[in-house]
Amino acid sequence: MSESTAFRQMDEKHVSVDVHLMLWSPKFDLVALSNVQGEVVLHRLSWQKVWSVTPPGDDVKVTSLAWRPDGKVLAVSYSCGKINLYDIENTEVLHTIELQGQITSLTWINQAIPEGNTWSPEPYLEDDFSQFLPKLLPLSKSYSPLNTKGTASEENVEDSKKLKDQKELNLLIASCGKQDIHTFAYGVYPIVVMAVDQINGVTIDKIHTAAVSQDLRSLVIIAEVSHESANNSMFKILTYNTSLVASRDKELRMLALKCGQVASLIAYLQLTVQQMSESWEDILMEMDSKLLKFAQEKKATGSGTVSNDFLELLLFGIPSLELKSFLLHELTDKGLKKLGISIETSYTNIQKLVINHLQVVSQSLLYHLSELRGMSQWYDRFGVLGMSTKHIQEAVTAVGSFVLKTSELQQVIDDSIKNFKAFFCWLYVAILQLSDEKVPAELSKMTQHDINFVAQFLTDNFDHFSVDEEDSISELTEKRSGFKLEKVGQYLKKEDLHYPPHISANPWIQVMRSSLHIRDSDIVYPVKSSSSLVQLQESVEEIIKSALTQPSIVIGQSLSCISSIDLFTKDKSEENFRMKSCQFTCNEKKVVYTVFTSSPAPCDKFYILRQPTCSKGASLQTQGVSVRIGQLTHDTNHDDSSDQTLQPCSNHKILDLAYYDEKTLSLLLVEDTTDQLPVLVQLALSIITDDVYTVLGTNGDIQSQVNCIDVGSAIESNCFRKLENMKACSFAVSGTRKTATVLFSSRRRVRIFWMDAEEEEEDEDEEIDGSGMEEGGNIISQERTLDATPEDTDMEAEANKENTSFSSPLS
Repeated sequence: MSESTAFRQMDEKHVSVDVHLMLWSPKFDLVALSNVQGEVVLHRLSWQKVWSVTPPGDDVKVTSLAWRPDGKVLAVSYSCGKINLYDIENTEVLHTIELQGQITSLTWINQAIPEGNTWSPEPYLEDDFSQFLPKLLPLSKSYSPLNTKGTASEENVEDSKKLKDQKELNLLIASCGKQDIHTFAYGVYPIVVMAVDQINGVTIDKIHTAAVSQDLRSLVIIAEVSHESANNSMFKILTYNTSLVASRDKELRMLALKCGQVASLIAYLQLTVQQMSESWEDILMEMDSKLLKFAQEKKATGSGTVSNDFLELLLFGIPSLELKSFLLHELTDKGLKKLGISIETSYTNIQKLVINHLQVVSQSLLYHLSELRGMSQWYDRFGVLGMSTKHIQEAVTAVGSFVLKTSELQQVIDDSIKNFKAFFCWLYVAILQLSDEKVPAELSKMTQHDINFVAQFLTDNFDHFSVDEEDSISELTEKRSGFKLEKVGQYLKKEDLHYPPHISANPWIQVMRSSLHIRDSDIVYPVKSSSSLVQLQESVEEIIKSALTQPSIVIGQSLSCISSIDLFTKDKSEENFRMKSCQFTCNEKKVVYTVFTSSPAPCDKFYILRQPTCSKGASLQTQGVSVRIGQLTHDTNHDDSSDQTLQPCSNHKILDLAYYDEKTLSLLLVEDTTDQLPVLVQLALSIITDDVYTVLGTNGDIQSQVNCIDVGSAIESNCFRKLENMKACSFAVSGTRKTATVLFSSRRRVRIFWMDAEEEEEDEDEEIDGSGMEEGGNIISQERTLDATPEDTDMEAEANKENTSFSSPLS
């Protein structure tokens, strides 16, 4: 790499709000920023704004960012304990995780495949449920967040968690509150819940970082602990054996994808019921209230009942004076006609949702849960992970009852539409006759069967009316006493049915009640006759959640702490101390690296710890070294805009550090001089030889146990660059994009650098092959921005300066 092309500055950009966190996508030319207002903003390398999202509440801030390894999903944790997974295509919240307490760290790692091997699901086959289940139809645009860009495709509905084509396992690790570690497969399915409450009798105060090695064999945590009587706190590095996860990675993948599909179906079910509730209105509340007022007046005068008045009108065609006044002045023919249209439209919409969406999704849920029940019965493979056949069977039974309730609702809708049509037709004709208006010929004919049908309708819906004199109309409406015209809306409320169906005469119900063997069979789903659809929906969700989270508890309990090492102490009064750290796995050496600082930035040195990923018990050895950057050799870098040679500095302090790739650390330094000039450094880990590492004991300050080495003289001149005319505070780097973004101390400006410009120039002539992927009709080109010149990038940025539309980041 020549000195003239290394670390080439691409651009300098402004932001409107103070930036808090920055994180580059591992795959694409996208950087995620969070600001002090709690917003998350996505920018391209050209600094074109792709989208921004607001926080999920007032005074809620972003605490961590993490990209899914394929770069298509961004995880954002908030101070309220919520984690949102955003689809970078359209800001859709794919999944929400709610934890107790503030999230202190968020890491997303990808399972490493041994060199020379290719990933395969063997010995299992890929899930082919799409061959057996009907497709889920897209929901209406006005109700579904699955289609923020127009009509939702069937693919988006079926894969609402964006788990399609996920191969090797990837894990989202979140430390929450003071003591909890949560791990989610593909960011969706919880596989580990662990409380790190005490270590050797010492209470954990806070977990600062947590990461799983890429071979899934160990979990490494940096935690802060303290004694109640002490004024300072001790930072420790804790290592947990996660061999159960590593040994059952294929099973966990199958379980996670299956449960992810269940989660997608539950989300679809919620949206369907929500749309049903919004399609249904209190369409008969107005009529109910008028009928109740009419009944109250009749009771006050002692002139009979509402039911008798309507039956007399039906049989003799002569209404009472009170009923005539009610029909002509309170109800009216126009009001009745409008009400009939409203009822028919609402019922038809709900009926379509039940048939086309609700029954399909509930049956799909039943299929997937039944498969999970079968998996749970293979103890050596899945039962050992905590899958309980008993709990999953309870979920299957709950969904079965829900399926029966959807059929019941469908029947109620059919009956209601038929009843209302007949009743409203007769009543409409009666009002026209009382008004001396002409009755349409098609409505004037009424058979004896029609009369019997309306009479039965009046008896069923009006005969049980009762009213207390002290009851007000509003109280009567709330009680819905006596009148039960509208029977569909009760299914969409969180309360027992007011008018449950009469099932005691059903022959099948009678057989079940008379046979204990049939009644208690797992293959017979109980009929919840008094429960509403919404009540059963909530019950289904709760039971499924309980059943599918059992593995996370079992696996969490299987984790054992195999190493606990003291690092350094801090005075509790130093509340502003923010440890700079990063954790990563070197798969070539099978080593987990933990890099951190022990003093507030800028500090004199940082520490590198390494542990083997496959050690067990007492054989685990943690090695460490402290590193400082003294004088950088060949310190004659030039800024692109200046010919003045910079004077060498004898000492540099660490502002920030980050993982670049398995062989390289990126450092943001500042000269220990009056000018405090920032310096961007690429530190090859090979510079730090094995002989300088020392094995750490379990007790004692790390500073007294490790060697301190100065690597300044070993850093080549093309591996660092001084940054003139700026004061820096932090940075973000991307090894895959070969990019660094340095944030000014004002937090309102950034400088963007290419970290390997010479290699980029050599690649310009190469034909891009296999670097694009299709995603929802868009072509993702991983090399597009790297093939552009700085001038091209500036032109693109200028052209898009005012663009704040939600353009696809993957297009």
